[in-house]
Amino acid sequence: MMAHTIGFLGAGRMASAMIKRLLSKGYDVKVWNRNKAKLEPLVTLGAVACDTPAMAAKDVDTVISFMSDDAAARSVWLGDDGALAAMRKDSIAIECSTLSHGFVLELSKTIEAAGVRYVDSPVTGIPADVEAGNTIFLIGAAPETLDRITPILNDTGKKTIHFGPIGSGTVYKLMHNLLGAVHIAAAAELVAVAQKAGLDGQTVADTFAIGANASGSGLMTVPGMVSGNHHENIHFTNVLRAKDASYALALVKDLGMATPVGQSAYEVFEKATKSGLGDLAQSAVIETLKA
Repeated sequence: MMAHTIGFLGAGRMASAMIKRLLSKGYDVKVWNRNKAKLEPLVTLGAVACDTPAMAAKDVDTVISFMSDDAAARSVWLGDDGALAAMRKDSIAIECSTLSHGFVLELSKTIEAAGVRYVDSPVTGIPADVEAGNTIFLIGAAPETLDRITPILNDTGKKTIHFGPIGSGTVYKLMHNLLGAVHIAAAAELVAVAQKAGLDGQTVADTFAIGANASGSGLMTVPGMVSGNHHENIHFTNVLRAKDASYALALVKDLGMATPVGQSAYEVFEKATKSGLGDLAQSAVIETLKA
Protein backbone atom coordinates (compact mmCIF):
# COMPACT_ATOMS: atom_id res chain seq x y z
CA MET A 1 0.00 0.00 0.00
CA MET A 2 1.05 3.61 -0.36
CA ALA A 3 2.43 5.23 2.77
CA HIS A 4 -0.15 7.07 4.84
CA THR A 5 1.10 9.29 7.64
CA ILE A 6 -0.75 9.19 10.95
CA GLY A 7 -0.31 11.53 13.87
CA PHE A 8 -0.31 9.71 17.21
CA LEU A 9 -0.79 11.15 20.69
CA GLY A 10 0.59 8.92 23.42
CA ALA A 11 3.11 6.10 23.74
CA GLY A 12 1.90 4.10 26.73
CA ARG A 13 1.48 0.31 26.67
CA MET A 14 -1.58 0.24 24.41
CA ALA A 15 -0.50 3.19 22.29
CA SER A 16 2.97 1.77 21.66
CA ALA A 17 1.45 -1.55 20.64
CA MET A 18 -0.84 0.17 18.15
CA ILE A 19 2.01 2.27 16.76
CA LYS A 20 4.09 -0.86 16.24
CA ARG A 21 1.17 -2.44 14.40
CA LEU A 22 0.75 0.62 12.17
CA LEU A 23 4.46 0.70 11.35
CA SER A 24 4.41 -3.01 10.51
CA LYS A 25 1.58 -2.38 8.04
CA GLY A 26 3.51 0.33 6.21
CA TYR A 27 2.13 3.49 7.77
CA ASP A 28 4.33 6.45 8.64
CA VAL A 29 3.73 7.60 12.21
CA LYS A 30 4.49 10.92 13.87
CA VAL A 31 4.19 10.48 17.63
CA TRP A 32 4.19 12.69 20.71
CA ASN A 33 4.40 11.53 24.32
CA ARG A 34 4.92 13.43 27.55
CA ASN A 35 7.65 11.00 28.64
CA LYS A 36 10.16 11.23 25.79
CA ALA A 37 12.00 8.07 26.84
CA LYS A 38 9.01 5.98 25.73
CA LEU A 39 9.47 7.28 22.19
CA GLU A 40 12.95 5.84 21.74
CA PRO A 41 12.00 2.23 20.87
CA LEU A 42 9.31 3.53 18.49
CA VAL A 43 11.78 5.82 16.75
CA THR A 44 14.09 2.84 16.33
CA LEU A 45 11.25 1.13 14.44
CA GLY A 46 10.71 4.13 12.18
CA ALA A 47 8.34 6.49 13.98
CA VAL A 48 9.10 10.21 14.03
CA ALA A 49 9.22 11.80 17.49
CA CYS A 50 7.44 15.13 17.91
CA ASP A 51 7.94 17.75 20.61
CA THR A 52 4.26 18.73 20.89
CA PRO A 53 0.84 17.25 20.09
CA ALA A 54 0.44 20.01 17.49
CA MET A 55 3.55 18.84 15.66
CA ALA A 56 2.24 15.29 15.55
CA ALA A 57 -1.08 16.54 14.12
CA LYS A 58 0.34 18.90 11.52
CA ASP A 59 -0.05 17.97 7.82
CA VAL A 60 -1.81 14.63 8.41
CA ASP A 61 -5.36 13.52 7.66
CA THR A 62 -5.72 11.25 10.69
CA VAL A 63 -4.74 11.71 14.34
CA ILE A 64 -5.13 8.91 16.90
CA SER A 65 -5.09 9.51 20.65
CA PHE A 66 -4.49 7.01 23.44
CA MET A 67 -4.54 8.86 26.77
CA SER A 68 -5.03 7.72 30.36
CA ASP A 69 -8.00 9.89 31.34
CA ASP A 70 -10.18 12.94 30.59
CA ALA A 71 -7.63 15.48 31.82
CA ALA A 72 -4.84 14.06 29.65
CA ALA A 73 -7.11 13.90 26.60
CA ARG A 74 -8.25 17.48 27.09
CA SER A 75 -4.64 18.61 27.30
CA VAL A 76 -3.41 16.88 24.14
CA TRP A 77 -6.35 17.97 22.00
CA LEU A 78 -7.18 21.40 23.38
CA GLY A 79 -4.28 22.57 25.56
CA ASP A 80 -1.25 24.71 24.75
CA ASP A 81 0.31 23.25 21.57
CA GLY A 82 -2.68 20.89 21.41
CA ALA A 83 -3.41 18.84 18.33
CA LEU A 84 -6.72 20.39 17.31
CA ALA A 85 -5.33 23.81 16.44
CA ALA A 86 -2.90 22.22 13.98
CA MET A 87 -5.34 19.88 12.25
CA ARG A 88 -6.61 20.29 8.71
CA LYS A 89 -10.30 20.92 8.07
CA ASP A 90 -12.14 17.65 7.40
CA SER A 91 -9.30 15.59 8.90
CA ILE A 92 -10.23 12.91 11.41
CA ALA A 93 -9.61 12.65 15.15
CA ILE A 94 -9.77 9.04 16.40
CA GLU A 95 -10.02 8.92 20.18
CA CYS A 96 -9.10 5.43 21.42
CA SER A 97 -8.79 6.40 25.08
CA THR A 98 -11.30 5.18 27.66
CA LEU A 99 -12.88 8.47 28.70
CA SER A 100 -16.01 9.49 30.57
CA HIS A 101 -19.15 9.59 28.46
CA GLY A 102 -19.88 13.20 29.32
CA PHE A 103 -16.41 14.31 28.33
CA VAL A 104 -16.55 12.40 25.03
CA LEU A 105 -19.70 14.33 24.11
CA GLU A 106 -18.09 17.63 25.15
CA LEU A 107 -14.78 16.96 23.40
CA SER A 108 -16.41 15.75 20.19
CA LYS A 109 -18.55 18.88 19.94
CA THR A 110 -15.49 21.09 20.32
CA ILE A 111 -13.50 19.13 17.76
CA GLU A 112 -16.30 18.95 15.21
CA ALA A 113 -17.05 22.67 15.65
CA ALA A 114 -13.49 23.26 14.43
CA GLY A 115 -14.24 21.36 11.21
CA VAL A 116 -12.56 18.10 12.22
CA ARG A 117 -14.45 14.79 12.24
CA TYR A 118 -14.50 12.85 15.51
CA VAL A 119 -14.52 9.08 15.98
CA ASP A 120 -15.33 7.63 19.40
CA SER A 121 -13.16 4.50 19.23
CA PRO A 122 -12.20 2.82 22.51
CA VAL A 123 -10.76 -0.65 22.08
CA THR A 124 -10.70 -4.02 23.79
CA GLY A 125 -7.63 -6.16 24.25
CA ILE A 126 -4.25 -6.08 25.97
CA PRO A 127 -1.09 -4.67 24.36
CA ALA A 128 -0.10 -8.04 22.87
CA ASP A 129 -3.51 -8.26 21.18
CA VAL A 130 -3.13 -4.77 19.73
CA GLU A 131 0.36 -5.38 18.40
CA ALA A 132 -0.78 -8.65 16.80
CA GLY A 133 -3.74 -6.93 15.11
CA ASN A 134 -6.33 -8.69 17.27
CA THR A 135 -7.95 -5.72 18.93
CA ILE A 136 -11.63 -4.83 18.56
CA PHE A 137 -12.69 -1.24 17.88
CA LEU A 138 -15.88 -0.09 19.63
CA ILE A 139 -17.09 2.71 17.40
CA GLY A 140 -19.39 5.66 17.87
CA ALA A 141 -19.29 7.82 14.72
CA ALA A 142 -21.15 9.07 11.69
CA PRO A 143 -21.25 6.28 9.07
CA GLU A 144 -19.52 8.40 6.42
CA THR A 145 -16.68 9.21 8.82
CA LEU A 146 -16.27 5.56 9.74
CA ASP A 147 -16.11 4.64 6.05
CA ARG A 148 -13.09 6.91 5.60
CA ILE A 149 -11.02 5.23 8.29
CA THR A 150 -12.12 1.64 7.71
CA PRO A 151 -8.87 0.74 5.89
CA ILE A 152 -6.83 1.88 8.90
CA LEU A 153 -9.06 -0.03 11.31
CA ASN A 154 -8.89 -3.15 9.16
CA ASP A 155 -5.09 -2.95 9.05
CA THR A 156 -4.84 -2.38 12.79
CA GLY A 157 -7.48 -4.65 14.33
CA LYS A 158 -9.51 -7.78 13.68
CA LYS A 159 -13.02 -6.38 14.09
CA THR A 160 -14.86 -3.05 14.05
CA ILE A 161 -18.23 -2.80 15.80
CA HIS A 162 -20.30 0.31 15.03
CA PHE A 163 -22.65 0.93 17.96
CA GLY A 164 -24.10 4.17 16.62
CA PRO A 165 -23.40 7.90 17.02
CA ILE A 166 -20.53 9.50 18.92
CA GLY A 167 -20.56 8.38 22.55
CA SER A 168 -22.08 4.96 21.94
CA GLY A 169 -18.72 3.21 21.69
CA THR A 170 -17.77 4.69 25.04
CA VAL A 171 -21.04 3.52 26.63
CA TYR A 172 -20.21 -0.07 25.74
CA LYS A 173 -16.54 0.22 26.72
CA LEU A 174 -17.28 1.66 30.14
CA MET A 175 -19.78 -1.05 31.01
CA HIS A 176 -17.46 -3.70 29.53
CA ASN A 177 -14.65 -2.52 31.79
CA LEU A 178 -16.97 -2.33 34.80
CA LEU A 179 -17.87 -5.97 34.17
CA GLY A 180 -14.15 -6.75 34.11
CA ALA A 181 -13.79 -5.08 37.51
CA VAL A 182 -16.59 -7.29 38.86
CA HIS A 183 -14.99 -10.46 37.48
CA ILE A 184 -11.55 -9.66 38.91
CA ALA A 185 -12.84 -8.57 42.33
CA ALA A 186 -14.95 -11.72 42.64
CA ALA A 187 -12.07 -13.95 41.52
CA ALA A 188 -9.87 -12.32 44.17
CA GLU A 189 -12.44 -13.27 46.81
CA LEU A 190 -12.42 -16.87 45.59
CA VAL A 191 -8.64 -17.12 45.74
CA ALA A 192 -8.29 -15.28 49.06
CA VAL A 193 -10.86 -17.47 50.82
CA ALA A 194 -9.51 -20.70 49.29
CA GLN A 195 -5.96 -19.93 50.34
CA LYS A 196 -7.05 -18.86 53.84
CA ALA A 197 -8.84 -22.20 54.18
CA GLY A 198 -5.65 -24.05 53.27
CA LEU A 199 -6.29 -25.00 49.63
CA ASP A 200 -3.29 -25.23 47.34
CA GLY A 201 -3.10 -22.07 45.25
CA GLN A 202 -2.01 -23.70 42.02
CA THR A 203 -4.79 -26.28 42.27
CA VAL A 204 -7.26 -23.45 42.78
CA ALA A 205 -5.93 -21.59 39.70
CA ASP A 206 -5.96 -24.72 37.53
CA THR A 207 -9.51 -25.61 38.56
CA PHE A 208 -10.74 -22.07 38.04
CA ALA A 209 -9.32 -22.13 34.51
CA ILE A 210 -11.45 -25.13 33.48
CA GLY A 211 -14.61 -24.07 35.29
CA ALA A 212 -17.79 -22.49 33.93
CA ASN A 213 -17.10 -19.20 35.74
CA ALA A 214 -13.69 -18.57 34.21
CA SER A 215 -13.64 -15.24 32.36
CA GLY A 216 -10.92 -13.60 30.31
CA SER A 217 -10.34 -11.08 33.09
CA GLY A 218 -10.17 -13.79 35.71
CA LEU A 219 -7.85 -16.00 33.68
CA MET A 220 -5.49 -13.06 33.22
CA THR A 221 -5.34 -12.15 36.92
CA VAL A 222 -5.81 -15.33 38.99
CA PRO A 223 -2.24 -16.61 38.42
CA GLY A 224 -0.85 -13.40 39.89
CA MET A 225 -3.26 -13.62 42.81
CA VAL A 226 -1.97 -17.11 43.58
CA SER A 227 1.72 -16.33 43.10
CA GLY A 228 1.62 -12.90 44.74
CA ASN A 229 3.66 -11.46 41.88
CA HIS A 230 1.92 -8.22 40.90
CA HIS A 231 4.97 -6.50 39.40
CA GLU A 232 5.55 -8.33 36.10
CA ASN A 233 3.61 -8.58 32.84
CA ILE A 234 1.38 -5.67 33.80
CA HIS A 235 -1.33 -5.31 31.15
CA PHE A 236 -3.57 -2.95 33.12
CA THR A 237 -3.23 -1.33 36.54
CA ASN A 238 -5.52 -0.92 39.53
CA VAL A 239 -5.59 2.84 39.23
CA LEU A 240 -6.76 2.64 35.62
CA ARG A 241 -9.41 0.03 36.47
CA ALA A 242 -10.67 2.27 39.28
CA LYS A 243 -10.74 5.24 36.91
CA ASP A 244 -12.70 3.36 34.27
CA ALA A 245 -15.13 2.06 36.88
CA SER A 246 -15.69 5.57 38.22
CA TYR A 247 -16.46 6.80 34.69
CA ALA A 248 -18.90 3.90 34.24
CA LEU A 249 -20.66 4.74 37.50
CA ALA A 250 -20.96 8.38 36.44
CA LEU A 251 -22.68 7.21 33.24
CA VAL A 252 -25.00 4.98 35.26
CA LYS A 253 -25.91 7.94 37.48
CA ASP A 254 -26.56 10.16 34.45
CA LEU A 255 -28.99 7.52 33.18
CA GLY A 256 -30.84 7.49 36.50
CA MET A 257 -29.87 3.90 37.21
CA ALA A 258 -27.95 1.96 39.86
CA THR A 259 -25.38 -0.84 39.52
CA PRO A 260 -24.75 -2.08 43.08
CA VAL A 261 -22.46 -4.93 42.01
CA GLY A 262 -20.40 -2.58 39.86
CA GLN A 263 -20.28 -0.08 42.72
CA SER A 264 -18.86 -2.72 45.04
CA ALA A 265 -16.22 -3.73 42.49
CA TYR A 266 -15.21 -0.09 42.03
CA GLU A 267 -14.72 0.22 45.80
CA VAL A 268 -12.38 -2.78 45.76
CA PHE A 269 -10.13 -1.16 43.14
CA GLU A 270 -10.35 2.25 44.75
CA LYS A 271 -9.23 0.71 48.05
CA ALA A 272 -6.32 -1.00 46.30
CA THR A 273 -5.29 2.28 44.71
CA LYS A 274 -5.47 4.19 47.99
CA SER A 275 -3.46 1.39 49.64
CA GLY A 276 -0.52 2.08 47.35
CA LEU A 277 -1.23 -0.70 44.85
CA GLY A 278 -2.44 1.57 42.06
CA ASP A 279 0.47 1.07 39.68
CA LEU A 280 0.62 -2.70 40.15
CA ALA A 281 -1.16 -5.41 38.16
CA GLN A 282 -4.85 -5.90 38.90
CA SER A 283 -4.08 -9.17 40.68
CA ALA A 284 -2.88 -7.00 43.57
CA VAL A 285 -6.48 -6.34 44.63
CA ILE A 286 -6.26 -9.63 46.51
CA GLU A 287 -3.89 -7.97 48.98
CA THR A 288 -6.78 -5.80 50.24
CA LEU A 289 -8.79 -8.94 51.09
CA LYS A 290 -6.21 -10.91 53.05
CA ALA A 291 -6.86 -11.08 56.78
